[in-house]
Amino acid sequence: MSTENEDLVANWIKENGNPAIEKLTQVNLETASKVSSFLAQNGMDAHALAQLVDTQISEVNKWLNGKHNFSEKTLAQITTTLESKKSV
Repeated sequence: MSTENEDLVANWIKENGNPAIEKLTQVNLETASKVSSFLAQNGMDAHALAQLVDTQISEVNKWLNGKHNFSEKTLAQITTTLESKKSV
């Protein structure tokens, strides 16, 4: 019976989508857009951000393309780094 219920849920999600995932995707895209805008306004690129937050350029590109979730820790690190860069 459990497998039957799981199939029903899986089928429903396939047909109707998952609102929570859709919302998270939208938030990630909006965040990526804001970070990209900030970088452009300050003459920075993804490579510069990668250096500032000490991560790989491939990771930053995933963030900026909306293909990778921003964790709270990542957002805090980006925000802190960009704010300190802006005040310099």
